[in-house]
Amino acid sequence: MYYPGSGVSFAAMLAPDLIPAAMVIAAIAPALLLLWLVVVADCRPEPPRVVLIAVVLGAFSGVAAGGVELWLRRHLPIAHNPWLAADEVALFIAAIPEEIAKVSVIAAIALRARHFDEPMDGVVYGTAVGLGFAALENLLYVVGAGTHWQAVAAARAVLSVPLHGALGAIAGAYIASARFGGALGAHKGRRWPRARLFFLAWLIPVVLHAVYDAAAFSLAEAGRDPANTMAGAPALLLLIVIVVAFGGVVFAARLARRIARRQRASLETKRVPPVHWRPVWAQCLIGVALTFVALTVVIAGNSGGVKLFGLAVFVLAIAVSRNCARYLNTVARHRHYATAAATPKPA
Repeated sequence: MYYPGSGVSFAAMLAPDLIPAAMVIAAIAPALLLLWLVVVADCRPEPPRVVLIAVVLGAFSGVAAGGVELWLRRHLPIAHNPWLAADEVALFIAAIPEEIAKVSVIAAIALRARHFDEPMDGVVYGTAVGLGFAALENLLYVVGAGTHWQAVAAARAVLSVPLHGALGAIAGAYIASARFGGALGAHKGRRWPRARLFFLAWLIPVVLHAVYDAAAFSLAEAGRDPANTMAGAPALLLLIVIVVAFGGVVFAARLARRIARRQRASLETKRVPPVHWRPVWAQCLIGVALTFVALTVVIAGNSGGVKLFGLAVFVLAIAVSRNCARYLNTVARHRHYATAAATPKPA
């Protein structure tokens, strides 16, 4: 639409109002897409309320880790050598606090949530926590990138967001194995007691996270000071970043397949056909995404018409999400009660 005499089209007038919403959707869409892929890989649906609470708790764990990181940056002595400093920051200021925060949330869900009743739930809820953390971190990076936010959003959508989800899935898989026993084939002969599995749930994500961040921070340092960079170092660092990111996803997928294979036989008679919840979960997460976008439009919009449009989208998104969540919660509740009824009671 074009306004005569103004020289400005309607799309050009609307663009500034939509940029914040575009930044929000670019930041959270990769996390929601990966969450859907993991949720529908489970042979039985989980309640959206519990899964989305795990996502929110994952985001709050990012806030807690961020506070700890700010304190550590002020009080932890860091080497003056920029390359050594990148490694120290990656391990002590980024990887350890962040993974402690995420693993603590996953362990709390595993111990407290009554719907955490099968090994694959560790993968689902662990991924949800990791992606909640990733969505918040991604939003901060995208908003802080200024005019380069599209490139930052694209790069993080391919590397950082999947890695955070994978690290959560790895932690959740080991925590589920510690709780249920034998989910990863690790309790045979009592060679892998629960304490060791809980330790691996933290150690493996920390190592992968530290290596990834060390390479990424060193790559950023190489870009700032090319004169002090060895020939071929940026390419090697970029290769490490890519290998760790995709390697973490592959490792998490292998753990999930092992858990699914071990629990499948006992669930053959109790599973719900995926057709019942895969499209509904997709609609539910689309509704969640539209809710964030609509709120951004309402807050950042400059004109009354734009704010009214955002409010209408917000109401529609809430209605879609609530309708989908009601259906999924009903299916999950029936599945939970049926499983509880079929479980033999101790004498």
